[in-house]
Amino acid sequence: MAQGFIDWASLTEVANSYAGPMRDAYRWSAVSSIQATCGIVHGRQFRVLPSPGSRRLSTKGPHDVLRMAVTDLVDSAQLPSNTVDRTATDVKRWAQDNTTRLRQIVDTCMSDPDKLYGPKCGFDQWLATALGANREATTLRVGGLFDLSLRAPLSAVLEVGDQELARAWEHSSEAATLGTDSDLYELVSRAHVLSILLRGRYHDLVARSAGIQVMHHPIRGPLLPELPEADLPPVPYELTNSERFMAQLLWASGFAERDADRRIRLWADNVRLVRTAVLAELIDLPHRTSETRALDTAVDAARNAGVRAHSRLVDDGIDLLLAAGVGALTSFVVNGWPDMVTTLATYAGSRKEQLGARVAKQVFDSNRRLRHLAETPGRVTGRFASPGEPRMAGGDA
Repeated sequence: MAQGFIDWASLTEVANSYAGPMRDAYRWSAVSSIQATCGIVHGRQFRVLPSPGSRRLSTKGPHDVLRMAVTDLVDSAQLPSNTVDRTATDVKRWAQDNTTRLRQIVDTCMSDPDKLYGPKCGFDQWLATALGANREATTLRVGGLFDLSLRAPLSAVLEVGDQELARAWEHSSEAATLGTDSDLYELVSRAHVLSILLRGRYHDLVARSAGIQVMHHPIRGPLLPELPEADLPPVPYELTNSERFMAQLLWASGFAERDADRRIRLWADNVRLVRTAVLAELIDLPHRTSETRALDTAVDAARNAGVRAHSRLVDDGIDLLLAAGVGALTSFVVNGWPDMVTTLATYAGSRKEQLGARVAKQVFDSNRRLRHLAETPGRVTGRFASPGEPRMAGGDA
């Protein structure tokens, strides 16, 4: 099994989605919540990614409730300090060598995010949440509203002096000094976005160095290293339609409670119940010939696992995704690390290394399922069908 990382930014979208009515959840929040739910339910490999700095994960409010609720499901990962330090240094050096490109990316994020992320991406809502409702949680996690350990590349890309950046960091958590029309807000916003992007590149390189999996928040995409597909095509792991409905059902189930903290705890409890049942093979989520049968299968399986399922909430969740221009989660795709081909060839040629042969089989097998996701090291991305796009073919399993 390939150990995997999921970034904290993805997990916090669960808490963000529960802050208000379901209809107010923005696209990235809903998409990341469903991906995280599905990944946690069907695997044991994911851990929270370590920070490029020395600060341990600390947060407040609903994010702290989330951290406590998922401790036994997605624990924090610890890596050797030399790996963390070396990779952080490499990212800073790379950033300072690519300041013009990074400045253009940040400019596009702030002025036309849909150009980078696609229509209705929810960037503006994500940023407003990070600098507004989540201000205290963000500040506790990295000391301010951006990561000052990335001071040198931030100064170079944003074209501000070191002292000006430090002052902005010191005052960024003060609500009275961060009016949305102020120059300070503009600088802090850009610094927050850039530090999030650079931390994503750091996370990706750490996972690649360790030869394991990583699941990123959508915001990270523009700065992730390109992965050549000529030698190692992306490996899709298909969800059955009942697995897909289970992920949507579990996320929607949290909305049965009235306040955010209770919703988070209910979601975590329900994920834990279904995960235990799935891993113990006490429930089955096969592919069904119709969407109606698939939803019924997921509801029955959830109830057998001890989860109270509300069909109305599931329907509301489906409608929300469609309104955001997103269809259903159909698969997870793993883009293998560039040096994985050599590794797989070496492993597959050794009878003593059964793990490598199994990994190689998953890479080149045409019938991959979600339960095999942990077999392939690489970057994990959820693939959502476009609204109206045909679902996975096949009869009842």
